[in-house]
Amino acid sequence: MKFNIFYGNSKPLTAVGKYQVNMLQFAEKYRGWHSYSSDKTTLRALNGLIKRGSIVINNNQQFKINI
Repeated sequence: MKFNIFYGNSKPLTAVGKYQVNMLQFAEKYRGWHSYSSDKTTLRALNGLIKRGSIVINNNQQFKINI
């Protein structure tokens, strides 16, 4: 499963896998900061999206889309 968001930059925001795709679609649909769980599956998906540059996090354990 793969999901891309084209937003005017040469490199699209990308998510690979079911959990990353769900998280990126949620962040795109509901803009702003969102809290997240600390379970293994969520953290793994979040870290993958951070490495790709699709999502940013803050110190209050919240994430948002990187646009």
